[in-house]
Amino acid sequence: MRIPGLASLFALVVLAGVPVQGSGTLAPVKQPDVCFECHSELTSGPGTRHLHTAFAEGNCAGCHNPHASKHANLLDQDRRELCLQCHEELQSSGLVAAPHVPVADGDCLQCHAPHASDQANQLNLPLPGLCAECHANVGEWEARSIVHDPVAEAACLTCHAAHGSEISGLLVSEVPGLCFECHDEDAAFDQAHGGRSLGTANCVACHDPHASNVQGLLRANSHKPFADNDCGKCHGDLAAEGSFAVSGTTQEMCLKCHKSVAVYEGKANHHNLDSAQSCLACHNPHASNEEALLLRDQVQLCLGCHFNDKPDKSAWTTHPGEACTECHVPHGNDDAQLLVRRDVMLCGRCHEEAHEVTHPVGPEVIDPRTEQAVTCLSCHQMHGARFAQYLPLNPDMELCIQCHQR
Repeated sequence: MRIPGLASLFALVVLAGVPVQGSGTLAPVKQPDVCFECHSELTSGPGTRHLHTAFAEGNCAGCHNPHASKHANLLDQDRRELCLQCHEELQSSGLVAAPHVPVADGDCLQCHAPHASDQANQLNLPLPGLCAECHANVGEWEARSIVHDPVAEAACLTCHAAHGSEISGLLVSEVPGLCFECHDEDAAFDQAHGGRSLGTANCVACHDPHASNVQGLLRANSHKPFADNDCGKCHGDLAAEGSFAVSGTTQEMCLKCHKSVAVYEGKANHHNLDSAQSCLACHNPHASNEEALLLRDQVQLCLGCHFNDKPDKSAWTTHPGEACTECHVPHGNDDAQLLVRRDVMLCGRCHEEAHEVTHPVGPEVIDPRTEQAVTCLSCHQMHGARFAQYLPLNPDMELCIQCHQR
């Protein structure tokens, strides 16, 4: 019978020099010297200013089993559980609404060095370089002409919680309160915003919180009325006292200028046009770093609503690097999936040579299951396919026998 923890208990007994039945008294093991006889790389070189407590105390057995373990690097436990034995205050970090991905994955070493580092908190790299290891756009921010002070000063933690937060974006507090910790909400502030108090506004709707090439950290692409400082175009007479509310519904306001979108109201399926948010579900009415004033990158924007029932939504995206609107009409279509078309040219616009010498497709070839023409979608699945070439079934036989019976 296997006794849980017996190996660890035996290791501690040996390290302490306690008599072991039937073997006499073992000589005490001097940590960490005996470990350094093989692991000499830990005794010199960079990474010596900030030491892990167990390492500084020479307590190698605090984390490692000296004899055997089912975990990598002879760790006593799973990495996350091992760290939480001492860092109990982080126990709930992976359970918040917006956990940092390495925390949720239990991968503490993605950010922290286990033994020693030149950086405080044993970080692997100085900020913002450490963040840039995953967040590739950090380099882009630093290259812009106007950089927000916390970014320029590598003070990411001024705004973001390193391990997790209840607020999206790992923010330490809600906007605009977070912004007002540095920016005074005074008369000069009101004057810069058309003389109106914006004490409850969403600052990042217009301003990029990291960097911009536009004065005032405004986002790269501006809605024309906003760029022309013509707020009254949508909000009415701002000289009079009152709110920034628009007259009528959002849809009515937008369609005054964007008349071409109105045609989609007549389609069998229209996307968000009739919802309370309407256009604002996808577009920023003031400014955005994305084309068409989208709220964020198109793929990420669409994934905000679609495939929420899937454990890994990213696996359901398709054609890396391509926008969703390459295949789908964003505002509406008679097609239930908002596809731009259903025939072979949906794919044939890009895959010009596909099936020229293999399986026939087109109106002359009828799918016996649907009695409709065979198209690319007869065999291929646009999202979440299990096999290569976006095939939902095993192409060795399972896929083929759907039509070609044995």
